[in-house]
Amino acid sequence: AYADLFEWQLYNAAGVGMGLDGQSYLYNNPLACRGGVTRRAWYEVPCCPSNLSRTWAHLGRYLYSTAPGALWVHQYAGSRARLEPDLAAEIEVTSALPGQGRVALHFTEAAADPFTVHLRIPGWAGSGRVAVNGQPVAVDPPARPASPRTASGITPQAAWYLPLERNWRPGDVIEIEWPLPVVVRHAHPRVRSLRGRVALTRGPLVYCLESIDNPGLDLFAARLDPATFQPEFEPELLGGVWVLRGRTRQGQPCTAIPYYAWANRGPSQMTVWVRE
Repeated sequence: AYADLFEWQLYNAAGVGMGLDGQSYLYNNPLACRGGVTRRAWYEVPCCPSNLSRTWAHLGRYLYSTAPGALWVHQYAGSRARLEPDLAAEIEVTSALPGQGRVALHFTEAAADPFTVHLRIPGWAGSGRVAVNGQPVAVDPPARPASPRTASGITPQAAWYLPLERNWRPGDVIEIEWPLPVVVRHAHPRVRSLRGRVALTRGPLVYCLESIDNPGLDLFAARLDPATFQPEFEPELLGGVWVLRGRTRQGQPCTAIPYYAWANRGPSQMTVWVRE
């Protein structure tokens, strides 16, 4: 659950804090903006931006953990890691997340002794496919009580670790593929200000409506038709992003972008939670 929540925060809180130009930031992360919120340039006495810098500088410490005979893969960021001293092994991860659900773990070095690789299966993933050297592996989540919904509608408690034990050899590959459907999130009913509103997510990304993508649409009055939203890759938009295109209940076209990418094109209005 902690690793799952870290992933949500990394993509949707730490990510939004940093401008795509690498030179501006948001001091706070509002979930709705009717105007007046813009990114600021660096200034002489920064406070929160230095915390952001430390997050990225320490990122490698959050990806994996080891113990004698065991490796835990917590995050699926593209990386290379030596696993000494607990394991005489080295792995390289290639990842298409968060836009696509494909990940591959390549063993570039491995000793003769067997050890267990524990793969985090995200709470957002549901079903998926795991294969070792092309051979499918059973992905059977453990039986446990239903996970309670958090205030924002996500369920990090649904995450779990899939153990794979074997004699790993250089050249071995673990392939993972998850579907990334558009998911409609309902806030916890005790969050009174969000009753009757929903948020759109896809994989680990939270989406928002920004006025620059939706001219003529009242973001705060529009009622979405969630079943119409489909992902579409826009290579020229915001450095290349997967957007969600759909329609409102009144038939108006509507575009949602990843929340981390908003406020990079000048002043605008924005909302994450939209009328259902």
